[in-house]
Amino acid sequence: MKLHAHQECWEFKKNNPEEWATFGCGPGGWGDWIVPDTMWGLDISEACRIHDWYYRFFSDRSKCGKELADTLMKENLLAIIHSKSKSRTFRTLRGVRANTYHFMVSKCGQSSWDECKSIRDKKRK
Repeated sequence: MKLHAHQECWEFKKNNPEEWATFGCGPGGWGDWIVPDTMWGLDISEACRIHDWYYRFFSDRSKCGKELADTLMKENLLAIIHSKSKSRTFRTLRGVRANTYHFMVSKCGQSSWDECKSIRDKKRK
């Protein structure tokens, strides 16, 4: 299974394994209970970690950059689901949840995108 991400993302993962391990699905705190790193027992954290990298470090901070990050998350979720789901029922249920994750991050993730942009801009100054 091949997940999609910018080469800089893979380099970050290799060079910063401790920080990479802190990335994942959900907004943190109780929100991680609502948006878990698993879908009916299937670990999907790698797709969410890639998505977190895009939100924090991707150089294109435009609306298109956010849309790319959100679309890649969905594609990576579906790649994991199709690669690792043996049951058609679980594949379908997980696919529906992947679409829900994508919808929610597309509609509700703007504040996180903006916050990461603000933090990044402050570090540059």
